[in-house]
Amino acid sequence: MKRLGTVLIVLGALLLLALLVWYLPAQWMQSRLEARLHGLRLDQVGGTLWEGHAGQVLTTDGRNLGRLEWQLSRRALWGDTRFSAGLEGPQLSFHGDMHQLDKQRAEWSQVHLRGDIASLGLHTEWLGGGLHGQLNIEIAHVLLQGRWPLELDGSARWSDAAAGALALGEIQLQAQGRAGVIQGELQDGGNGPLQLNGQLGLSPLGWRYSVNAKPRGANPALQRWLLGLGRAGADGAVQIKGSGGLAKAAGDKKA
Repeated sequence: MKRLGTVLIVLGALLLLALLVWYLPAQWMQSRLEARLHGLRLDQVGGTLWEGHAGQVLTTDGRNLGRLEWQLSRRALWGDTRFSAGLEGPQLSFHGDMHQLDKQRAEWSQVHLRGDIASLGLHTEWLGGGLHGQLNIEIAHVLLQGRWPLELDGSARWSDAAAGALALGEIQLQAQGRAGVIQGELQDGGNGPLQLNGQLGLSPLGWRYSVNAKPRGANPALQRWLLGLGRAGADGAVQIKGSGGLAKAAGDKKA
């Protein structure tokens, strides 16, 4: 009888522990999420660890980006971490699914980001004016090691693009990545004020971009702005180039 009583006590304790884990409050996830959000703070947190929400996602200056909801698969208890998150706000929305493959690698899929580019806090002084317009990013698949993309399949569209008072139209980017090397192609939307095409490359060793751009039709203000970024070629297109890291060092040796 004593042995039976002990077994029942152990089973009861295990059941109680399972129930506690099953219904852990969302606050258990809060610190872990904030550590990955680069200074953003969660407020009005509720729900459970597995299905939770934050009524506000606040920036360091107190701006509310919107409401965050997440789902964490209970398979994480057995080491298989699968996580989905969605943020909805007046100027920014995001959704993505993550699968943690191991301590170093995480795979994201079905990532959608839409936002007012001015609200993203990009450093754009070198472009001669604040950026405006809507940014839409679609990433079908990205494999990260740490914060670096080993594989990438995605696109971006900057619509109603403007730099200061200069309208640029639409700018599109297609990006592919394999073995840690990212290649991208830039082009305009086909009928806006700015005509451009270009390529960019990014790897752990460096980065490089090369873009040819010119106004579509007579636009002296836009031409002057472009000449502040690069040099005009024989065809009138302004060549905008840049590089850094070992990519720049290699270019300097060739020069």
